[in-house]
Amino acid sequence: MFKSNSLYVVLISFYAFVVNWISGNVGVMPIDTFSFFDTSYSILEGKYPIRDFWIFSGILLDYLQALFFVLIGKNWTAYVIHACFFNILISLAAYFTFTNLELSKIYSFFYALSLATLCYPVAGTPFAYQHSFILSLISIFIICLAIKKQSNILWFFLPVTMSLAFLAQQTPSSYINLFLIIIIFYYFISKKNIKNFKFFIFGILTISILFLLFLAITKTPVRDFIFQYILFPLTIGSGRILNDNLAFTSLSDQLNISRLIGNFKFIHIFSILLIFITLKNILNKSNKSKNHLIMVNLLILISTFLFIFHQLITANQIFIFGLIPILAGFLHINLNSYNSKYYLKLFIIILVIFSTTKYHYRFNLERKFMDLENVNLEKAVSASILSPKFKNLKWITPFSYSKNPKEELDFLKEVVERLKEDSRKKSIITHYQFFSLLLNEDLNILNRWYLDQHSHPAENHKYFEYYKDFVNKQLVKNNIEVIYLISYTENEMMFDKIKVYFKEKCFKSNPIIKNKFSYHEIINCN
Repeated sequence: MFKSNSLYVVLISFYAFVVNWISGNVGVMPIDTFSFFDTSYSILEGKYPIRDFWIFSGILLDYLQALFFVLIGKNWTAYVIHACFFNILISLAAYFTFTNLELSKIYSFFYALSLATLCYPVAGTPFAYQHSFILSLISIFIICLAIKKQSNILWFFLPVTMSLAFLAQQTPSSYINLFLIIIIFYYFISKKNIKNFKFFIFGILTISILFLLFLAITKTPVRDFIFQYILFPLTIGSGRILNDNLAFTSLSDQLNISRLIGNFKFIHIFSILLIFITLKNILNKSNKSKNHLIMVNLLILISTFLFIFHQLITANQIFIFGLIPILAGFLHINLNSYNSKYYLKLFIIILVIFSTTKYHYRFNLERKFMDLENVNLEKAVSASILSPKFKNLKWITPFSYSKNPKEELDFLKEVVERLKEDSRKKSIITHYQFFSLLLNEDLNILNRWYLDQHSHPAENHKYFEYYKDFVNKQLVKNNIEVIYLISYTENEMMFDKIKVYFKEKCFKSNPIIKNKFSYHEIINCN
């Protein structure tokens, strides 16, 4: 299969790598960009997420990035290549899915290139939502092919990709996984397909056993995994759906015409066309040869609506534009089955080219990603000023340093030098999650992010005491003597808010740079 498609595979892989590489090396949003930098370094130092530092998503990315650090080196290059790899993965997955559903190689190639442009380059660097989106899409592709080919091996691997999607990010994977499970059981019951069902169950048992073994090997308590990865995130997710006042954003906040229709207009166009042709297939009961296409179309359409639902309850950048070439590809497959006029296919191709170009320019080249939207990229400077490990990165961030990124790098250099001088056992609290790797020193991070109500339980949260116990166990276990706070906006990290998590501890606070950089010595309360 690969031999007959080798040229297309090489071209898709090369393009998917380059387009993400360019995007991933321009612009920095600290709280998101470096989410898996120091946590992955900590794994190489013998620490593990959930057991040794608090996370509530993205556990898969931590381990994957640790692997890329081992293979390529502990640097920024390895970080961006991680994202490039996943851009290649989804592009090739789409190409082979389309060709196996009898779309010509040239058209499959075209849609794969569009997907490579619209999928990972929006973020450019490892991003939990993106991984979850990609692995969920691959799960959908596997079902489409498994139903068509009656492949035991595909049914076996399906639970693997579904599980990995969940371990990348609980959403949107949980919505997709629940829907896929319903479809899977409906399919097996209606077809009475016991043989394939056995392989699916065997896949579930295999991935479950492997995961439990993994927790045992890393000595990660199952209780902590349930609390951090399931129970606490549920309190955030339910708040968004139920319009809780404490939610960062809510469904009602996002349900407006501009966001519901305007932001997803091209996705809606292809969805409507696919709905129309699916209804035509359903009404044409005499043609049973299209039953498979009906099932495939429903899988794609309902999954699309679930992805849109997820985007509506998040305040994140829209990362699902990759659905455009996927919907277009499946629409093209349907049109082929009807031997439709060439101008319909031409319309699809032109619309894909237009939307791909539009979003590539806006999100990849102009980097309208999250809070980078209003940043002048021409002011970006080389991050090698801070460290050779950041070679290739053009540094610029939003907020207070957007007009003078070199000033920010100078500030960070000062932080690095100060941390070097302090030989005590220390913990850092910051959204600049890269100091451990720069210093080749385990700085005992406590959290991936520090956002009250969203990344960890606040003081009034039902899991506050659990989190407080967790934090203090880490301080004792690691013999922490001093805590550093490093902000990228003034007063972002306020010790008065943070110290509520430390019990039976007294501190001597010392500002280094007012409202931005301080350290807090743990002292004898007497």
